[in-house]
Parts: sequence; C-alpha cells; structure tokens
Amino acid sequence: MSTQYTLYSHRGPGPNPLKAAVLMEHLGLSYDVVPLDFGDDPEKGVKGAKFLKINPNGRVPCLVSNDSDKFSVWESGAILYYLCDKHDKEGKFLGKSTEERAIVMQWLTHQLSGLGPVQGNVNYLVHYWQGTYGEEPQKSAFTRFEGEAARLYQVLEDQLKKQQQRGSSFIALDRPTIADFAFWTWVRIASFGNIDLSPYPAVQKWCATIENDAKSQAAVAKLPIK
Repeated sequence: MSTQYTLYSHRGPGPNPLKAAVLMEHLGLSYDVVPLDFGDDPEKGVKGAKFLKINPNGRVPCLVSNDSDKFSVWESGAILYYLCDKHDKEGKFLGKSTEERAIVMQWLTHQLSGLGPVQGNVNYLVHYWQGTYGEEPQKSAFTRFEGEAARLYQVLEDQLKKQQQRGSSFIALDRPTIADFAFWTWVRIASFGNIDLSPYPAVQKWCATIENDAKSQAAVAKLPIK
C-alpha cells in the first residue's frame, strides 16, 4: 500500500522540510521522504530538470500527494496550510475560529518572513560566505543579521512569557500549532549559526517541549538531517 504523500527534502541539514514532516506525524498521515542533493544534477539535484518540473523554484520542501491527481505544493508555509485545510477539520493545528486562525497565521508568517530568512543569513555568513566569495564577510554584515536575529528571538521570548501567564506552553494558542512547528525547526538549530539561546530561557523551555515530543522525534528520524 502506497503512502499518502511524498515529501522532498535536502540530503543533509535544512529546517524547512521538517515543518511538514512533524505536522504529518501529528495528523497521522503516511509519507515517504525523497532526499535531494544541492546542485543541478538532472536526476537528484534541487536545481535539476526532474525536480524543477515539480517545483520551478528549485527549493525544498515540496509535497506531492500520491493519489491519482499527484497534486504538488511547495513553500513550507503553503504546505502547512494545505495539510491543515485538507486534514485538520477540527482546526486543532490551524485554529478553530477566525480569530484563532488569524493568531496562528500571524505567527506563522512572522517566522516565514522574519526569523527564518534572518537566521538563514546568519548561517550563510558563518558557513558559506567565504567559500562562495573567497573573502571574509564584513563585520557590518554580522552586526546587521546577528542583531536582527537577537531582536526576533526577544520577540519570541516575550510572547512565550505572555503565553505562560495565560497558562499556555505554546506560541499562538493553548496547544501546539503550525506556528510552533515552523519556529521549532529553526530554533533547534540555532547553534549552527553560533546563536546563543541562553538569554532566552522561555524559548529554550518551549523548544525542549517540542523537541522531546514523540511525534517530533519520529519526524526527525525520517529526515536525513542528522
């Protein structure tokens, strides 16, 4: 019996495919993972001709349904919304009311437009800039992106403290949502960009809660991100 979905991921580190995987674990969906290489290998590369037919942007994640229509969706936020819209009829992970959905979506889009890109730039400066351009990145680049990352982590810290006062351990609502899954996949790898989480105890506690959940661990085990 075939699985319900195929999830395209990196062969190696990358936080965004994990967002889709952990949500599918919570929704009880079956899925296969296809790891792709960085580069333009025509069969196995994210910029290769085969994958570009599925995702013209040449990035992962990309999710393909394994039913007859082979519907595909790319961009991690769109995938999370699609899966909730199709399978989360009670609104557990997206929100049960207009207001709950707005709160979840504001934090999800905040991650997609804020912490993800900024932390990604920090990672690039630390690991890839010199190899790409043959020179050390300027100090001002670190000042810009590390400073913005610190600001964004403080926003998350403040929100989690407010949620604690409301009796919740999660970012948006009184339960884990796709906003938590989206942030968690990036926060868990903060050390990759030498980002120190010690100033953010609420963030650390929240991250450990998501990390230690059995469904999170199942998703991590299925992806080639060790």
